[in-house]
Amino acid sequence: MAHVERPPRVRSGERPSLRKAFGAFRNVHFRWLWASTLASFSGMQMQLIGRGVLAWELSESYAVVGIVEAAFALPMAIFSLPGGAAVDRVEKRRIVVASQGVMCALALVTALLIQTDLITIALLFAVGVIQGFLFTFNGPARMALLTEVVPERELTAAISLQNIAMNGTRIVAPAAAGGLIALVSIEGAYYATAVLYLFTVFSMAKLPPTRSHLGQVRTTLQREMGDGLRYVFSNHTLRSLMLSGFALTFFIMPYNLMLPGFADRLGHAELYGLMVGVSGVGGLLGSLGIASLTDHPRKPLLQLFIGVAAGIGLLGLGLLSQIFGIAGALIALAILGGTATAYMTLNQTMLMSESEGPYRGRVMSIFMLTFSAMPLMSLPMGVLADTVGAQTLFIVQGLLVTVVLVVLGFSNRGHTFASAPIAPPENAEA
Repeated sequence: MAHVERPPRVRSGERPSLRKAFGAFRNVHFRWLWASTLASFSGMQMQLIGRGVLAWELSESYAVVGIVEAAFALPMAIFSLPGGAAVDRVEKRRIVVASQGVMCALALVTALLIQTDLITIALLFAVGVIQGFLFTFNGPARMALLTEVVPERELTAAISLQNIAMNGTRIVAPAAAGGLIALVSIEGAYYATAVLYLFTVFSMAKLPPTRSHLGQVRTTLQREMGDGLRYVFSNHTLRSLMLSGFALTFFIMPYNLMLPGFADRLGHAELYGLMVGVSGVGGLLGSLGIASLTDHPRKPLLQLFIGVAAGIGLLGLGLLSQIFGIAGALIALAILGGTATAYMTLNQTMLMSESEGPYRGRVMSIFMLTFSAMPLMSLPMGVLADTVGAQTLFIVQGLLVTVVLVVLGFSNRGHTFASAPIAPPENAEA
């Protein structure tokens, strides 16, 4: 197996700065990729709201709404690994363009079905399954594209800026979808989504062709999936990073899906939107903070500290809401949103830095399983919350994930406590 790439050298005399973080925008190709991410995730967030509202109007059943929302996650859990293997075979830009084009067509078809009163729960579920299937290719390809668009040195900042775009859509897009549904119609929200997906296709077309690392060498898809799994789990550092990412997703991220009931139990159901917004603002600030630390020499140790802070944030959501009510919950949500986003940004950065080019699509496809884990974990977490109460569950989850992350961090001390080598400043004389 070829030698794994080392993290970029850190230049001496450089301090964290947002100016340096936004330097990735000087790259015109990254600007187009970032714009396409903003449009794509805005469309996804708007469809999430539209799909939920439509499912409720058609069924008036919470269970049916949950099933329709889970339709997007199921194919991601099943097809992420073959999707990643395919990404390493095919030119990545084409994958994103093709998948976004089909998503645009699906949004248009759904809008027409709503407008003609032909939409049904079964059709809505089928559209969700197809979109989830497409995202198993779109997501890893989009992530892997970053390493071909920006230099290694700017990777942390680029991923942070991508996460800023995604977190921004969590705040703005649901409100925009709600406004369109209220002022125009549900199909109006779907037409707007189609326009956003069309812009994504246009933006991706501005990027230069990317390379397929497998060249003319072809093995079976099953063999390449197995190679990808062996590559990740035979490498101590990649295995530790992947497991820590899954730990955060399994134990912390499902809190988002429990917020409606949590707000209601606190006696402030009307403040659910505010709670989501506060968490999203925390995520934006967390992304900005990590973007400014693009050259930090101790990223693994920084990730461990942030992960512990996220666990404490979830514990605080349970404790502070008991003591201070909604005010305590909002404080904890701001901390939790910021630390969870910062942690996943660092995790994704180091996964890509530690992975070799020919394997990045498959590595990112395994990472993408975390996206399906959150909605799938919401069912067992919901059952536990009904049994012991959400506040107690948050406290236990916070303690558990803190212990798990510390154990994983210390199980690979060589990586966790390593420091990137220091390089001289760019203007230093040779």
